[in-house]
Amino acid sequence: MFTFRWHRFIEATKNRKPVGFLIEAVERLSSAGGLALDLGCGAGVDAKYLAENGFLVEAVDLDKNSIIQTRNICRGLPVKIIQKDIFDYNVKIDNYSLIISWNTLSFLDKEKAKNVLINIQEGLKTDGLFVFGLFGPEDDWAEKHSEMSFWTAEELKEILSRMEFVKILEEKQKKPGATGEIKFWHLIQGIAKKNEVKT
Repeated sequence: MFTFRWHRFIEATKNRKPVGFLIEAVERLSSAGGLALDLGCGAGVDAKYLAENGFLVEAVDLDKNSIIQTRNICRGLPVKIIQKDIFDYNVKIDNYSLIISWNTLSFLDKEKAKNVLINIQEGLKTDGLFVFGLFGPEDDWAEKHSEMSFWTAEELKEILSRMEFVKILEEKQKKPGATGEIKFWHLIQGIAKKNEVKT
């Protein structure tokens, strides 16, 4: 079992800025608003940003510290906060204008993460956007944590076959993380858009 100190992570990230890819995704949408889903909402920063930009937001996280912090930061905003494992969350089909899952899916094993990715694809409306952050196979954690999942860009594109990857960035470097731990990071991040079904 991964013994990540989530309370330290929440404390370290509660004052960060919204994810840059999320800001870009909101700007790319033809009209702001609709329903957004934050799977693994962490400190609630991105859920707050979405709510302040016209979205009704569902913010999901299993960690109690995340739920408490997200309630605090999103007080008075249209954010429904749900304490649940993202694998068990019911992502309704064709329901969301935007879904973000930032550095969360890799904490599930490969099969569970794959199922959530498929649910995300199905849950987006046509032209809806998915903002993602995953860990790649060269990440330091890959050797130590077989219970996690590590992805190549090609694997992601294969699973999300109805998605057009409008932006994808692969980063490989040794640097400190949010809580100060220095390690080699292999990150796959970007924005994907759900295409219309061709008949």
